[in-house]
Amino acid sequence: MEPTRISNRFCASDSDLTIASSDGVLFKVHHKNLEVHSDVFANAEGATRPQNGAPDEIVYLSESADVLELLFQYMYRQPQPDLRDVEFGVFAGLAEAAEKYVVYSALGWCRMRMKESTTTHPLQVLDYAVKHGHVDLANESAQQSMLSSACGVAEAMDSLAPSTFKKWVRIPPSSSPYWLIQPFVPYTCRSSSKNASPKKSSSSSASWSGTQKTSPSSKSVSPRMIGMRFIAEDTNCESKDVDI
Repeated sequence: MEPTRISNRFCASDSDLTIASSDGVLFKVHHKNLEVHSDVFANAEGATRPQNGAPDEIVYLSESADVLELLFQYMYRQPQPDLRDVEFGVFAGLAEAAEKYVVYSALGWCRMRMKESTTTHPLQVLDYAVKHGHVDLANESAQQSMLSSACGVAEAMDSLAPSTFKKWVRIPPSSSPYWLIQPFVPYTCRSSSKNASPKKSSSSSASWSGTQKTSPSSKSVSPRMIGMRFIAEDTNCESKDVDI
């Protein structure tokens, strides 16, 4: 989109860098500030500098104006924004941008707010945490997603990356005698007797209806998550680990 206006906050007359958002807003900023606060801008060398000394050359970024307005505030000496007042969709965009451009002054605050959002937006937090390797946050948000009535399969498909979704819910083969379906890992239970045959469930397949599935004749299995996987605590259950 062609730029249509200039940001009211970032409109310095002595700026040496003009950045355009994906929705057509111009930000007049200072290259030195971006280099100091962002590893990506610091390592970009001349990529974000106007070529041939042209002061009006514009650098286009993929983030929206709302996201850049917040992100650039972490690169200047000024009070930082209160993220609790920011709508979650915009905040999620900020968290992604902070990770993408490695803006250290914003990373800690974004991860803290993401942790606070595990009860209200568990699937979105899970997707963010898995994408950026925040294991503890991924574990917590995955567990919260099982407790939320709003986190069904359709919602998970919309919120999670395909690779994460496949590990969030696994549909086991119909030949399995008994299954407990949980995000990341399916379980199959066996008899405590070494030579006994496994019990057959009354149904050849399982379907999703909330936080877990068990066959009518099965024992209650309490799962716990360890390092991006669920492990069955019942000694008569054999875990089929699926790393995320």
